Amino acid sequence: MTASPRAARTAVLAALAVLAAGCAAAEPGLRARAETAPPLCGSPMVIGHRGSPQNAPENTMASFETALRQGADWLETDVQTTRDGVPVLMHDATVDRTTNGKGAIGDLTAAQIAALRVTIGPGPAEPVPTLAQLLKRVAGSNATLLMEIKWQRRPEDVTRIARLAAASGARIVLYSFSADHLRLAHAAAPALPVVLIQGSGLAENPGDLPLHGIALEASLASASRIAAERKAGREVYVWTLDDEESWQRMTARDADGLITDTPGPARRWVDANCRTARPVGPRGN
Repeated sequence: MTASPRAARTAVLAALAVLAAGCAAAEPGLRARAETAPPLCGSPMVIGHRGSPQNAPENTMASFETALRQGADWLETDVQTTRDGVPVLMHDATVDRTTNGKGAIGDLTAAQIAALRVTIGPGPAEPVPTLAQLLKRVAGSNATLLMEIKWQRRPEDVTRIARLAAASGARIVLYSFSADHLRLAHAAAPALPVVLIQGSGLAENPGDLPLHGIALEASLASASRIAAERKAGREVYVWTLDDEESWQRMTARDADGLITDTPGPARRWVDANCRTARPVGPRGN
């Protein structure tokens, strides 16, 4: 026998009432789980700035190894070229601040640099790595290397650095304050993503350079600026962020990467506050 429309409606209403009662009983538990779950966020990459310089001398293999152990997704470093054309890892144009030596990197040979020890930072003094050493290490890991090409005195140094990176088999993103350096690097290694660094004191116009991303000093990384870069199809990495307030702010603004001197605490914060999976390499690749 076919039920009347009125009877059918009554049965549906009764079923809805049972379902509503069940949801009401379960609501406290559901609410509790929602309140304790980390908020949804873009899960930015944690980028160890010069490795983990608060745990080991900056830009040394000890610093990079520490950052990887602490869970950094990417490593950030600086590349300078010696007098005889060997790319080495150091932020400053001279060895004075970071080592037990004196002089401009461009005036010293690779052998002279190799004899120095990096003394700034906690832990034992460490040798100055060559770029080749770090590329070999990163090629055997899931980490991406964000590699700053510092101001080079010769165009051929930029080309050499880019080609060495491209041939390494490692995941590499090249970045620089110099749009001209990035043009040279892109011409030498077109498969590698290039990123322009901009700060409050220096912000070159990239022109028609095919940028994969932009690295912004925190003071420039407003919500509107990040949104504009993302709309243009560029990733955004922000430097240098060393506290929870800045990690929260830039994550809320949808930055792709947090460049930090404290990758261990940053990793723990991201893991505790973001539920989306972390990418391995550049998101556009």
